[in-house]
Amino acid sequence: MSDTDTRIQQVAQVLGQLDDSQIPRNIRTSAKDAVDKWLLNEDKDLDIRLGMTASILDEIFNDPNLPSHFGPLCLQIQAALETMLAEVKRS
Repeated sequence: MSDTDTRIQQVAQVLGQLDDSQIPRNIRTSAKDAVDKWLLNEDKDLDIRLGMTASILDEIFNDPNLPSHFGPLCLQIQAALETMLAEVKRS
């Protein structure tokens, strides 16, 4: 497993933390879709997977119903995705 694959798995695990009863259902669904349909979908190009996941996270972060203590988590994940995306584009 490459370093990028390991980091993607870590991001997927952290996104799993949004599957919490304190989180509104629409946000939980969006986070699950981001992981299942994009981040871990190896049928799509890596840059598209990372970009779409980051885009969905941006929507989640801007949702007024997101509990405030999950906001920093979303920002950290988004920063990690953008870093990986920049690395993919360079190589």
